[in-house]
Amino acid sequence: MGQSAPEKERLMAQQSQSNRYQSSNAEPLLEIKDLHVHYETADGAVKAVSGVNLTLYEGERVALVGESGCGKTTLALAIMRLLKPPARIVQGEIILAGRDLLKLDEEKMRLARLQDVALVTQAAMNALNPVMRIKDQIIDGLVDHGYEETKTTFRKRIHSLLEHVGLKANVARMFPHELSGGMKQRVGMATASALQP
Repeated sequence: MGQSAPEKERLMAQQSQSNRYQSSNAEPLLEIKDLHVHYETADGAVKAVSGVNLTLYEGERVALVGESGCGKTTLALAIMRLLKPPARIVQGEIILAGRDLLKLDEEKMRLARLQDVALVTQAAMNALNPVMRIKDQIIDGLVDHGYEETKTTFRKRIHSLLEHVGLKANVARMFPHELSGGMKQRVGMATASALQP
């Protein structure tokens, strides 16, 4: 089936935008090279991600679209180095701002998360601690990355983060179960952007 004229124009504009970033001699912000992720099972390896290559320049956006089970989440978790057994990265490189994330030790990777790269999960409730107030969860991430601020400064920062994603400041004092699914998703976005990765 052929593409409509507007669709062709949109694709050409996207390609032109991508070419502009590439021709500016800018270094890629994120570069994934020949990434393979397998899930080891009793019946052998299940190839969840097979030979993925992706280059993303500053200012560009990319959307991963596909059916359920096609590897989108596995790819995102691989970038964050949050895969758990039986998943394992078999080969490839994940280069973020010139550093191969796969070569970082655990402590450097822990610090890179939230500071350099962040993930907003689809199932936001799974990312939130059900017994901690929203503000405490965001502060926990900041403190874990070495930020020490006064309570007043933390409060202002959290209110600003929440307002930036369209939530009122009073959400900071709430527990996850008091929020709708969309609100939880936005709290995830606020948390992921706390250190402006």
